[in-house]
Amino acid sequence: MTARPADTDATPLESACPDCRVGIGEAHVEGCDVARCLATGRQRLGHAASCRCPQDTWTGRWPGEDACLEFGWMFGPGLPDLTRLLTTATWDPVAHRWTRPGNGIGTAEGEAS
Repeated sequence: MTARPADTDATPLESACPDCRVGIGEAHVEGCDVARCLATGRQRLGHAASCRCPQDTWTGRWPGEDACLEFGWMFGPGLPDLTRLLTTATWDPVAHRWTRPGNGIGTAEGEAS
């Protein structure tokens, strides 16, 4: 299987969250500014106390980087276009992931959606 070109843009996995220092696959600690609200996809820190979203876990990459890689929304190696992700994509609160505009399958950079 051949790697997608965007895969070469991925940053190496970080073994620990840069804020709360949990390892890959571990839940972020309360107050971590890297953790995401799994109901909205936005930063968990300071989100509504009434939100009952599950706890986010550290994946080894900054939140949203994997979606930017998948969508081809990279400025270059290790530089995901997170602004485009947050302003263009839609958060799926059931799947706990970003989807591209349109039918959710979306298009790569430069293709019509």
